[in-house]
Amino acid sequence: MKKSFQLKPLLLSLAVAGSATIAVAPSAAQAEVSYNAAVSNMYLWRGQDISNGQAVVTGGIDYSHDSGLYGGVWGSSEDAGTEFDLYLGYGMTSGDFGLNLAYWSYWYPSDGTKASFERSESSVITEYEVTLSYADFSATAMIDTEDTDLRYYSLSYGIGAFGFHAGYYDGFAATGLPAGDEDYTDFSISFAATDNLTFTVSKAQGDGLYDTNEKPMLNVSYAFTF
Repeated sequence: MKKSFQLKPLLLSLAVAGSATIAVAPSAAQAEVSYNAAVSNMYLWRGQDISNGQAVVTGGIDYSHDSGLYGGVWGSSEDAGTEFDLYLGYGMTSGDFGLNLAYWSYWYPSDGTKASFERSESSVITEYEVTLSYADFSATAMIDTEDTDLRYYSLSYGIGAFGFHAGYYDGFAATGLPAGDEDYTDFSISFAATDNLTFTVSKAQGDGLYDTNEKPMLNVSYAFTF
């Protein structure tokens, strides 16, 4: 579940982050190491279920420093194939404004289906992230490092236990689609029933979708941080 760092996290969950994610913010006082684990009924990533309806178990280690630097490793293993994410970034805030810059590397050593979702000839995908935030709003751009024409843009807003997300994907088409039919949009509403349990309703539309992802989906996730 490709995580997405948020300077002011809207929800601590497995599935929300434009993409199904756990948010981590740098400690304001000192260096800190934290651990996370989660279970979810699907791998919801940027509006698509890329685990083919299979449940996922995930976990990771995060390091943050009061300078704003952070990094970590995150992994997922299920029927769709093993994934490991490595990331390094820098976040800063000034009043209600925030800026985050990060580098993400997604590894698929088991050659599962997720690797072919974006770039079939590679088992490693790398992206740059730029996130701007103001109060409870955030805007994020994820840009492929090898082909900058491949991008994912998202807007998020949180109020209380609710989170709202809209995303636009501009990238490779799903398998079997003709060239040019590759873009899609996704929308989701999430509700944090508790600090650990999150429900997300997601709907994607556009020519770049796999057929099985055209219907609305319900993602249920339970996450721990310690």
